[in-house]
Amino acid sequence: MLDKGLTLLEALAEHPQGTGVSQVAREVGLPASTVHRLLANLVERGFVSFDSDSRRYYLGLKIFELSNQVSLARALSEVALPVMRRLAKTTGESIFLAVRDGTELVYIERVGGESSIQITGAIGSRGPLYCTAQGKVMLAFLPESEQAEILNQLHLKPRAPNTITDPRELRKELQWTRERGWAIADEENQEGIRAIGVALMNFREEPLAAMSVAAPTFRLSLARLEEFAPLLIDAAREIQLQLSPHNTLLTA
Repeated sequence: MLDKGLTLLEALAEHPQGTGVSQVAREVGLPASTVHRLLANLVERGFVSFDSDSRRYYLGLKIFELSNQVSLARALSEVALPVMRRLAKTTGESIFLAVRDGTELVYIERVGGESSIQITGAIGSRGPLYCTAQGKVMLAFLPESEQAEILNQLHLKPRAPNTITDPRELRKELQWTRERGWAIADEENQEGIRAIGVALMNFREEPLAAMSVAAPTFRLSLARLEEFAPLLIDAAREIQLQLSPHNTLLTA
């Protein structure tokens, strides 16, 4: 079923002005009834659009949205990696870059530091927003209505000794984060690990991504971790300035 759906999308890509069911069916070699059913499902998901007047099908906005997200991730990685490498060398610790996907964050880059024991994390892995430094700082800078909508969807489960599980306490933490410009996660997502994170903002002053320094608690005190805040803020600004010519990518 997935293969047939992808085949239909490829066929529609050859018809930027749109086309009908019969034409698509002939091109892909499937019965018109099957094509009609698959297209209806794709329309419902936003991958295909349908003009009821002309009876034509087109690639939907969801395709272009996903394409934009891929371009965004590539642009972020290309610009951020040199900055992250310098930051890792300066701090000696691991640097992470993540973007938000709904109520979770997705790690898109990691650079290890020079210390013997480093915090590791797989690119593409996911994490919660409410108990990670990157997640909290992105939540903190969201528009109030969007932030409230996401907070209502979160299940604040304890994951480590200091996980915030009280919604009121989390809201206070997000307000404090917004005021100071950075977030701390001190053994909130994983025992023995603390991190500090800052947001990378788009031209609408909304969080595009977040970058963090993470380290084991035995090596890095909370006070020392907070000293990295100015370095992180400067690094985020540098990345934002380099991305600024690509404003079409900064709307995510």
